[in-house]
Amino acid sequence: MTFRHIVNQNLKFNFKRFISYLFVNGFVVAVLFMYGSLLYNKVLAEDTSTKIMMDYIGICTYAIILFSVVFVAYTGIYFVKSRGKEFSVYLTLGMTRRDLIRMIYVESLVIVAGSAMSGIIGGLLLSKLFYLILGRILGLSTSIYFISGKTYLLSLGVFGAVFLCNMLFTSVFIRRLSIVQIGKSGSTKGLAKPRPIIGFLSILATAAAMYTFDAASTGDTVFGYIIGAEYRSPLIVGSIFTVFVALYFVIPTCMDVVRVVMARFPSLYNRNLLIMTNLKHRFFAYKVSLYIVSLLICCAIMSMGFGLSFYSYTQKTIGQNLPYDFMIESGGGINKVSDAEVKQIVAKSGGELSDYSSLPYIYDENYRVYGTKFDHDYMDSIIISESNFNRHTGLSVDVKPDELLLAYNQESYTGTSVDYDTIMTIEPWRQGSERAVAFDANPVGKDAFLEKLSKSSVVKLEFQREKTRRMVEHFINSYGDVEFEGVMANVVDDSVYAKLAPHVPEYTAHLFNLKQGDGEKVFAGILAALRASNHADSSLWVSTDTQFGNKDQAEALRPIYKKERYDIAFKINGLLFFSLGFLGMLFLLSSSVVLYYKMVTDVEEEKEQIALLKRIGLTVGEYKSYLQTHLAVVFFTPLVIGGILGIYFLSFAWTGVNMMWFLLGRIGLMYGAFALLDVLFYMALRKKFFRSVRI
Repeated sequence: MTFRHIVNQNLKFNFKRFISYLFVNGFVVAVLFMYGSLLYNKVLAEDTSTKIMMDYIGICTYAIILFSVVFVAYTGIYFVKSRGKEFSVYLTLGMTRRDLIRMIYVESLVIVAGSAMSGIIGGLLLSKLFYLILGRILGLSTSIYFISGKTYLLSLGVFGAVFLCNMLFTSVFIRRLSIVQIGKSGSTKGLAKPRPIIGFLSILATAAAMYTFDAASTGDTVFGYIIGAEYRSPLIVGSIFTVFVALYFVIPTCMDVVRVVMARFPSLYNRNLLIMTNLKHRFFAYKVSLYIVSLLICCAIMSMGFGLSFYSYTQKTIGQNLPYDFMIESGGGINKVSDAEVKQIVAKSGGELSDYSSLPYIYDENYRVYGTKFDHDYMDSIIISESNFNRHTGLSVDVKPDELLLAYNQESYTGTSVDYDTIMTIEPWRQGSERAVAFDANPVGKDAFLEKLSKSSVVKLEFQREKTRRMVEHFINSYGDVEFEGVMANVVDDSVYAKLAPHVPEYTAHLFNLKQGDGEKVFAGILAALRASNHADSSLWVSTDTQFGNKDQAEALRPIYKKERYDIAFKINGLLFFSLGFLGMLFLLSSSVVLYYKMVTDVEEEKEQIALLKRIGLTVGEYKSYLQTHLAVVFFTPLVIGGILGIYFLSFAWTGVNMMWFLLGRIGLMYGAFALLDVLFYMALRKKFFRSVRI
């Protein structure tokens, strides 16, 4: 028998096992290809809206690369160890270790070539559907399908590098272990010693990490209150990473606890004797499988949950943040236009106005005193007189000279309380902004700040927290491109406002809806008229970015058109939803692949175990019941563990958001869909598994 004949026979004998391994690796190549095409898509990178989110795409790509490395390495190691008996037989029959390694290399080349080819073909075929769905989500009429040469290098390069590492592991595995050790590797891969001390410390680390995550996310605890803003993001990421690492030791500790507790109830233990002994003798295999699948499900829920939450939140709130179809902001010599001229521009463009209102206001900078802490408020803040606010909104609020009414444009502030005193500086926008930037760079206490103000001509207002109240009123269009940050109005008494107006430029927001007419045409007419007013050419406002610009420059005071803002928001959040949703689906599919691959590679071992169970007199019903319990533990325990962790992290991410329960409801429905898919997959794989072990 020649070496080539042995290789061919080995490939034929292990055909199903090789096909499953090839499928797993081809799946990874296809995923890397599709997401790599998104990362290197020049069409999306050049779009003014979607290019904002390309950094998020890059982060997701790095996550997928890291996942691919771990996933391919895990399946490769498991594949080699599961063939221990086969390798031992070859060595016993006289094949040298060098010949065995050569045979494995030949097999590996076949698998690499097949995986790369099937992965690239699958990626090319699926990428058409991939971009079709993305285009629908983003509402793009033009084709965004684009495959860069870098996409091939990324997918094949990452896969090839990991596979080379797997081949190196195989060589070390064959060279260093004895024939007996290699032969036992398939059956001893589940043996491991319990480590209760490490497990107990891991449980403490998990509890501490969750507490830190809670504190850094909400700031509701004493520890959370003292955490600086610059440390919150690293602490959140570090807490999640700690939980993920500690989970590897927490799961086996919980398995030990279950066995110890069950042993105290002999009747219950004896009824589940097979699964308890199996849990002991396959300790490591159970631990690794439960850990990896739990982690994948947790990551799937977090990724898809974040994407779904962002998209749902935008869909639900953008109408609140943009109550008017159009807004023109004029002041400081920019966008000079009167009420009559606005109406004339709209009429010339074939439109008819409704709900027109002009709202005068003054820009200010907000500083707040929280007990001993003095801080600058980053919110886009304006001052409006009581009478103008009532005329514009149709309300009848009454604000005394020593009172302050905070009118928020976003619902998310309804649940917060006023626990601060307010100090406002009123000066031309440029000076106020520079003062705020200098304060943020070098914060000082309240007394030092007020002393410095007293030496300048800056007008300031002070209001006590007892005299401050708040409300939510959608009174103006928001500015932000990405998150559509709301504007806050400081509503003051008319007498207070009258004293401020002579010292600083007054701005006016022209807000109106379109009763009839073509919105695009009306907006084009407004842009053309205001360019002429600003003595600018068509290059002004080419970019749609209006996010917190300089309020003394025409570029920053671009008129706001509600439909344009809608399109931008849904392109951004649609791309984020798609990329995170795709990443979540990848993790979910990967959890299924891991389970499927484990079942396929464990079939031979289960056959041997069932043969032994038959010899000691177990009936078909008894070992069928055992197998069902065994599969149920592997399938549904990770669903519970991963689900609890994923929903926990997501719930704190949206703490304080006014629609928290709405978003968690969506996530709950998503988790329910996960559970249903898991049940269906369990039922299908259970039938296949029973047929494979011949019961």
